[in-house]
Amino acid sequence: MKDGTPISLRSAPPMVTITTRYWNLSDVAMSELGEWITRNFNNRELASAVWLTIILLLFSLKKGGRESLKGIVAVACQSTLLVLLLCFALNVTILSWLGTYSTVWGLSLLTQTIIWYFLGGLPLLARAFEAKEGTQHFRGYAKDALSGAALLEFIFVAETFGLLTELFLVPAVTALAMMVVISERSPEYSAVNKLLTWILAFVAIVIFWNSLSQIWAAPEGFFTTQMFRNFILPIYLTIGSIPFFYAVHCYSHIEGARIQIDMKTFQSDELKKYAKKRLFWAFALRPWLLRRATRQFHSMPAKNNDDVVRIIRDVLEYHREEKNPPQVDERVGWSPHSAREFLTDEGLRTGDFHAGYDEEEWWSGVASRDLDEGLVPGIVNYSFAGVKGVAKSLKLKGHFVAEFVSDEALAEFSRLAVVLLERAAPHCDVQVSEKLTKREEFDVEQEGVNVHFSEEVFPNGKGFELILEIRK
Repeated sequence: MKDGTPISLRSAPPMVTITTRYWNLSDVAMSELGEWITRNFNNRELASAVWLTIILLLFSLKKGGRESLKGIVAVACQSTLLVLLLCFALNVTILSWLGTYSTVWGLSLLTQTIIWYFLGGLPLLARAFEAKEGTQHFRGYAKDALSGAALLEFIFVAETFGLLTELFLVPAVTALAMMVVISERSPEYSAVNKLLTWILAFVAIVIFWNSLSQIWAAPEGFFTTQMFRNFILPIYLTIGSIPFFYAVHCYSHIEGARIQIDMKTFQSDELKKYAKKRLFWAFALRPWLLRRATRQFHSMPAKNNDDVVRIIRDVLEYHREEKNPPQVDERVGWSPHSAREFLTDEGLRTGDFHAGYDEEEWWSGVASRDLDEGLVPGIVNYSFAGVKGVAKSLKLKGHFVAEFVSDEALAEFSRLAVVLLERAAPHCDVQVSEKLTKREEFDVEQEGVNVHFSEEVFPNGKGFELILEIRK
């Protein structure tokens, strides 16, 4: 003890000071964190994050939920997927670095860039695997990014309601949207679906008007350089990532072709190795041609290197013919290139026209789509067959399950049948189209064209098919 003061009391003030400084630093850190969150996320995003966190916590409380989450994490950690995700992250990083030279990108956009990677970029990357020939899939990315809808969407989310309002609004709108999706799949709920759709549209208008009115009330907070960069960022990243998406699309087809070629056991390893080298070199950046060449490699089947060379030559010749199709005598049949496009604008563009095993009969790939939005929708298929250079028979087939068949699906099939008839045989009488509309069975021949329409019941009696065949 010194000057009458206990040592414990003399040492207390420094500890109190340290503790006080610790809590002060914690308060500052929390304050800065809160400021960073409010600066980078709007109330709608915060409300969505809150509800997502609650759902994940509730989901993880159940053993089955925890197992499912572990399964998702295990899939995400697979080496192939990790490499893909890291390559895409590298692509976004390079685009961000290049953007610094034109002031399109800066550190202030780091958070928005990360959000775009997960919520904007990854869905586009997933869609790249679904791209089909002739759909202008990747050009559609740029078209969507540059459309007026992108500006409306930006205005829609630019301003929000208060946090408490958004905490109520987010789950309410989500539940409403889910009910719309569910109700539109059942014809008996069509009236409910219309009501819910109108309610959802009204809510969307209110949200849009709220954002627009806030912008109108304080335009100086919206029309800023930073806000402009926020608007440009997703457009820039989307368009800039299109080459990467296309490269992934091509690579996935190369891997698919590699697997298909290696599956055959009757062809020698040397021939398969030669085929992979030649086909990949010729069609690496044209996956639709690679798919055709791989199929021909199996269906011929190729027996030596000369056959591989002939496949490449035939595929390239077919590709040139697509750009400038040769004329076909209308009395004999249709041009396969024309037949393929008869229902393209209806979402029914067939696969390419190719030889069968005997190389005498030729077939197109089958194009399919749903006829309605029912729980078990009606399905329509379109295809054609013939000989090399000529399509001789067109077929439109509707598949219906009796328990779920709807008037909407039947009417849509009839409409497609009339469209195909008018494009393939425009000289047929109006009565033929009327019979198709009424779905009456018939078989007629007019001006060298045979049109046959029939209904075939499934052997189990639980459904039926409507079949339209047009032959020359």
